[in-house]
Amino acid sequence: MRAEAASAGFYESPWGRHPRIQILTIEELLAGKGIDAPPLGLANVTFKKAPRAKDEQTHEQLPL
Repeated sequence: MRAEAASAGFYESPWGRHPRIQILTIEELLAGKGIDAPPLGLANVTFKKAPRAKDEQTHEQLPL
């Protein structure tokens, strides 16, 4: 299983090389080991958010 995961290769990011497929055991997870990945807050550098649309509707009150 680990050999198959290793054959998937690596992902190249601005923060280094990271295995594409990573296998962690329950024992490793409970010991605090995490996955080798780019920092979560900085990883999405290729996606640019669109500007917010301006609300141009008027909010007039209707007569009672």
